[in-house]
Amino acid sequence: MRNIWIILKREYLERVRTRSFLVLTLLLPGIMTVLMALPAKLATMGQKAQRLVVVASTQQFGEKVRQQLLAAPAGDEDDEAADTGTKQKPEDDYVIDVDANPTEAERADLRDKVSTRAIDGCLWLTDDAIASHKIVWYSREMMGFRERSWLSETISRVVEQQELSSKGMSAEQANQMLQPIKVQPIRIERGREAKGNGTGRFLEIVVMVMLLYMAVLFYGISVMRSVLEEKTSRIIEVLLSSASSTELMAGKLLGVGAVGLTQILVWVVMAGVVALPSLATQPSLSDLAISPTVMAAFALFFLLGYLLYSTMYATIGAITTTEQEGQQLQFLIVIPLVLSVFMLMPAIRTPDSPTMVWMSLVPFFAPIVMYARIVVQTPPLWQILLSLVLLIGTVAGLVVLCARIYRIGVLIYGKRATLPEIVKWLKYAKA
Repeated sequence: MRNIWIILKREYLERVRTRSFLVLTLLLPGIMTVLMALPAKLATMGQKAQRLVVVASTQQFGEKVRQQLLAAPAGDEDDEAADTGTKQKPEDDYVIDVDANPTEAERADLRDKVSTRAIDGCLWLTDDAIASHKIVWYSREMMGFRERSWLSETISRVVEQQELSSKGMSAEQANQMLQPIKVQPIRIERGREAKGNGTGRFLEIVVMVMLLYMAVLFYGISVMRSVLEEKTSRIIEVLLSSASSTELMAGKLLGVGAVGLTQILVWVVMAGVVALPSLATQPSLSDLAISPTVMAAFALFFLLGYLLYSTMYATIGAITTTEQEGQQLQFLIVIPLVLSVFMLMPAIRTPDSPTMVWMSLVPFFAPIVMYARIVVQTPPLWQILLSLVLLIGTVAGLVVLCARIYRIGVLIYGKRATLPEIVKWLKYAKA
């Protein structure tokens, strides 16, 4: 154990004290923030309100459509954002005129105005177009999903109000009838109503997946490079006379892994300080409450998943002789991660299905799939414990396997590590 600690300390301090580590740790969050915020800022700089023209058969109907378009959009998310004052109203984005002259000459004139940028868009909303359920929209750009939904819902609402009014119903009665019915989902867990919302729970899973991906792809390669460096420099032959290959590999894994975890911890703290105040004001996230079980599961499965994939990278480093060979074998590590992400949605929808139960027990899928099951609906305790035991056993077995390959492979010159050679190394090597 003393040798493992010495190697761990040396690997950790050697990397943390470098200038590149400090620069990357402190500057990367700022660079990422600028890269994410700059395109949105550039897109809104100098942006003016768009001028639209609504062509209707009557001025009265056109005014109703105009008023509805300039009103706050309907919908749960839009209502919540409007209550908090965080959403910009449509009248800030659009200037809408009504044209009650639906002739072909007027249509041609408006199309020319769109082409010459005199107006930004034209909505052809005549009685014939409504009767045929084919409303035409003229603009220079392709209509986005948000604008399509906005126009479709608004026009449908005005037409329905007009139909109800023609049947003798008052405007207030028509509005009351057309109010959307909201569905409030409540999850029952162990006979009780569980707190929290779908947005918050999905965010917890996404954060876990992103952090694990980043840790594996960024720092797993560092583990592989560290192993390759020790192989290419013959210092390892001296080290093996003072420590066993298992102690050397365990210390290297923990030391290099601790560097990556330190950097991620710094980034998480910085992101939390910056983002939490704004997230707390969001209606869908303000009542987010993470249970102690979920927090403990996050820590355990993230650390074990990180160690598992880092050990796999170290094994590749022990097998190969160059970094190019190691990069070619990385797909063996990426495939389980990709499959775990593909199984994420089934795990969220049906966490207790037999397929998800068995897949969450497989060590290479457990860090993501089992954690997703815990977040959505806590599985039986025996399944969680069995998953953890299998994960720990797999990590320990891979460390021993990697150490045996490492010890023999580092002392052999000029031989490519083919599968038969690796089998011989495992047979004769003594950890």
